[in-house]
Amino acid sequence: MLAFAFTAFRPPPTHGPFGRDFEAYYAAGAAWNDGGDPWSRAVWRVERTIDGVDRGEEMLPYVGPAFALPAFGALARLPFGAAERVWSGMLALAFGALVLGSLALAHERRPGALLAAFALGVASGAAVSDFALGQVAMVSAAGTACALAALARRRNASAALAIALAAVQPNLALALVARLRDRAAWVACTAAVLAFGIVTLLAGGGASGLAAYVRRLGEHGAAERFVAIQYTPAAIAHAFGVPPDAAIAIGIAVALVAIVATAAAIARARLSSADGTLLALAALPLAVPFFHEHDFVVVLIPLIALALRARGTARALAGAASACIAVDWFGLAQRPLAEAQILALALAAALAFAALGRGARVTGADAAALAATLAIACAAIPLARAHPAPTWPDALPANYRAPAGSVSAVWADEQRAAGLDADAPAWGAMRTIPLAGCVLLGAGIVRGARRRPERERQDA
Repeated sequence: MLAFAFTAFRPPPTHGPFGRDFEAYYAAGAAWNDGGDPWSRAVWRVERTIDGVDRGEEMLPYVGPAFALPAFGALARLPFGAAERVWSGMLALAFGALVLGSLALAHERRPGALLAAFALGVASGAAVSDFALGQVAMVSAAGTACALAALARRRNASAALAIALAAVQPNLALALVARLRDRAAWVACTAAVLAFGIVTLLAGGGASGLAAYVRRLGEHGAAERFVAIQYTPAAIAHAFGVPPDAAIAIGIAVALVAIVATAAAIARARLSSADGTLLALAALPLAVPFFHEHDFVVVLIPLIALALRARGTARALAGAASACIAVDWFGLAQRPLAEAQILALALAAALAFAALGRGARVTGADAAALAATLAIACAAIPLARAHPAPTWPDALPANYRAPAGSVSAVWADEQRAAGLDADAPAWGAMRTIPLAGCVLLGAGIVRGARRRPERERQDA
C-alpha cells in the first residue's frame, strides 16, 4: 500500500517549492545573518526570491524561537535548493530517531517490529506533512522520544541534549513536564532549559528581544486562532459556529479538563514516569493553544509504544486511536486529488498497527485499526466531497497584495483572503477526529498500564 501511495496514487504537485515551511526557516535564518528581525516582514525579501514562490504576496512568517536561528542561519548560507536537501536529510534522521526512541520505550528489538513501526510512521499523515513541508515538528518529536529513552537508561547528558532539541518547538516539548518525577529528569531538564535560555538570549537580542518575541508570538496566535489549519478545541468550536469569546472559553475549559484528567489518571492508576509522559503526549493536542495537523507526529510516540505492548481492550482502543490520529482526514477536503493516496496511507497504517502486535496471529483487537479506518472513511469521504476546503496559498486571489501592518496582521489577512477562516461545521467535524483519537489513546494507555504486571510497569 505504501508503494502505491507514493507512486500510482501520488497526486499532482502542489503550488510552490517543496518544503514550504522550511522556506520561512531559511528566510528567517538569512534575516538573522544580516542583523535583521526574523519575526518581521523582512523574511519576504528572501522568500520572494525562492523558485516557485509567487512574486506577488504570499508571505509565510517565522514564529519559531531564537534558539533555532543559529542552525537556520547556517543553512541560509547555502543556496535554497542545497539547504532544503540538507534539511530533508536531517528530518529523515530525526524520523529514524523518533521511531527507534519509541521502540526503546517499549523495550522492543524484533526486526519485524522495527519494520512495522517505520511503516506506521511513514504512513501517518503527520509525518508525510512534516516531510512535505520541511516541518521542524519532526525534530521536536524526535527529541522528545530520545529524551524519554535516555532518561530510562539514566543517560543524563544525552537526555539534556534531547530535551533541548525537543524545545525547538516548545508547544510539543511541554509534555515532558510529566516526566519530572525523579532527580535525573530534573537535572537533565534544568541543563536543557539553561542551554535553551542562554542561546535564546544570545541569538534573540537579549531580554528585550525575548520580550518582543513573546509579544509577537501572542499576536500570531491571535491571528491564527480560528483558522482551519488549527486543530485546537477553540478553533474547532468556532468552526461549528460558536462566537469567538465563547470558543476561547471552550478551549480554556477543555485544556484545564485535559490537564486535570491527565494528572488524576497518573495518580489513580499509579502510572510510571514513562507511562505518565505517554499519557501527557496523548493529551497534549487538547491542552495547548496552538496545534497543527503536522504536530500530531509527536503522538506517534505513545501510539507506537502502545501498539507494541497493549493487549485486549487497551489494544482495541489503541487501534481505533491509530485510525483517528494517523490519517489526515481533513486533507480529504483540502486536497481532493490526493484522496486515493490518503486512503492508501490509511490502510497501510492500519496494517502496520496490526503487524506491531506480539501475538502469533491477528486478533480482533489487532483488526480494530482497520475496522475503525473503514468506518471513518465511509463518513469522511462524502463529507469532504460535499464540503471542500481551501489551502494556502493556492486559494489566494490572483491579484492579492498584502496590506500594511505587522507580519501577524499580514498572515491573518492572507488566511481570510484564502477563505480559511470560514465557519464550516464539516471542517470542524473532520478536525475533531484526531482529537477524539487522542482521548481513545489516553484511555488505552491507562487501561494497558493497569493490566501489566507491577514489575513490568516499574521498568517501563
